[in-house]
Amino acid sequence: MNYKSKFLLFFLVFLSVFLILRFQVTHLYEMAHSDLAGIGWLFSSIGLIFSILSGFLIQHLWDKWERIQKIVLEEIHSLDHLIMFSTASEDLRGRTKILVSNYIQHVISHEWTSEAKLLEVNETISGLKALNSEFISSSSSNQDKAAYTKLVNTLLYTRERRILLATRRMPYIIKNTFMLSAVLVITLSLLVAIKSIALDFIFTLSIGSLVFAIFLIVDDMDNILSPGAWHVSSKLYKEFLKKIT
Repeated sequence: MNYKSKFLLFFLVFLSVFLILRFQVTHLYEMAHSDLAGIGWLFSSIGLIFSILSGFLIQHLWDKWERIQKIVLEEIHSLDHLIMFSTASEDLRGRTKILVSNYIQHVISHEWTSEAKLLEVNETISGLKALNSEFISSSSSNQDKAAYTKLVNTLLYTRERRILLATRRMPYIIKNTFMLSAVLVITLSLLVAIKSIALDFIFTLSIGSLVFAIFLIVDDMDNILSPGAWHVSSKLYKEFLKKIT
């Protein structure tokens, strides 16, 4: 469900609850109106807590999103240099290209999910390590051996960092607290009594829509591999695979 569909559903639910409170459960609205000062103070306190929590979460998730984008570029950079460095023979270069292609295909098909295993050792990883050992045994230059080994180690370390960040989700207690504060702000905004029905609806709908939008942003950024407005796609890997093949 896209953002427009979610907002439309929210609007319909919000409108239904608003009309029920104003025209059906009138005694609850009258109680809130008779104690307007207390309701306003409590609403402000909960709104402040929500704003602090949402600001912290968005900043943290934004930083995580930026870091993963950077790590993806570093990983592709290491793969590109691995191919460029394997110029000792055509056979070595050809096998390196095949291993790099298999590595990228494995990343796209198996590691672009929240279920990816951090320390999984697959055939491609084993092949890269075997190729590294072969290069070390065949190369006569210690400098070349050290540089090639450093490239392979950097690639494997970058992969582990990517999986670690991409599969890490927000702790349940923090996410549930954020959801609770969002629900409280939206619900209690309906009890801030305003005599004019039109102004009351505009006021409460504005607050509810803003809180709901912040909730959608945080939820979207928390699951960073799923398609959405804030996600890291495998597009760069596909483009690099097309380039080397």
